[in-house]
Order: sequence, then C-alpha cells, then structure tokens
Amino acid sequence: TISGIRSFFTLPNTSCPTTRTGANPQQPTQRTASTGSWMDKLRAQEFLAQQLIDNNIPILWNTEVKEIRGEDRVNEILLFNNKTNQTLEFPTDGVFIAIGYTPAVELARQIGMEINEDGYIKQDGKHRTTIPGVYSAGDVEGGYKQIVTASGQGAEAAMTIFEDLINPYWLDGKKESKP
Repeated sequence: TISGIRSFFTLPNTSCPTTRTGANPQQPTQRTASTGSWMDKLRAQEFLAQQLIDNNIPILWNTEVKEIRGEDRVNEILLFNNKTNQTLEFPTDGVFIAIGYTPAVELARQIGMEINEDGYIKQDGKHRTTIPGVYSAGDVEGGYKQIVTASGQGAEAAMTIFEDLINPYWLDGKKESKP
C-alpha cells in the first residue's frame, strides 16, 4: 500500500533500533530488508515501488504473514505463499505491519456510482462523479490518505459545486464534465 511502503522507507530515519522487516541473524550488524504483498502487484505510487527496486529490496509476492514467533521478542515469522501453498520460516528481529486501506465506497456503489478498478469512486478530476449533482472528495478518490489532502479536495469540490449551480451542465446536455 502507499502508506505501508512509505512507512517502510521512513523507519530507518527514526530512532527505532530494529530493521524494517528482517535482520540477518548470522551477521547481526548487517541488516536485510524485504516487504511482502499478498497480491501479485503493488498498489503503491510508482515512485515508491521504484524505490524498492532501486534499493534491491526483495518483494515476496503472493505472500502472507501467518504467524509471528518469539518468546520475549520477535525472532521469526511464518510466511505463506498463497500461489504455491508453500510456507517459509523467515528469521527477523522486527515486524512492522501496514494493513492497507479499503475505501468506504459501499454507499456510492449502492446508489449506482461507478467505481474504478482500484476500488475508488470514479470522478472527473473536478470531483464530479458519474451521477450528475453528486460529488466526491478525500480518501474515497484514492491518492494520499491525509486530512490536509481531503480538506483541499473538499474545497475544490465546493468550488465545482458552486460553478455547477450557476451553470448546471446536466440540464443543458453538456457532456464535457462527465468522468
């Protein structure tokens, strides 16, 4: 996810003494890192996914963490590849979980709004949805999941609503704004 990969790259810059995901137990001073994805593609922003490649960070595709093991601290995780049905014991001294994000678009779906392939409300860039007179803003549109971004999008949507109330495109047959 966007936030998961962003967090992945932020951890080394914090005061947290553990490695991102895994540490090589044979060489405690040399740290290794990897990231897992239960799918066969990343849904992160392209530049974040590219950072994984540029930093030679292996991606464990189609892999889920099934168990975190250790007594007083984490010492390994049990991984399951949901494509090959194989399990792997992976030594590590730390686990950071980013659960991802599922957009809350059920109401939009129920009233007939189109949802894009990533599960977000389809809109035209000015926050007009596929239902005339209904607008979207914030996390349901995808992109950054931050309050400041959602607030800015809300302001943009309000300006679009104002413009559309003055010139209701859906009444005079204009199709220019359809998402």
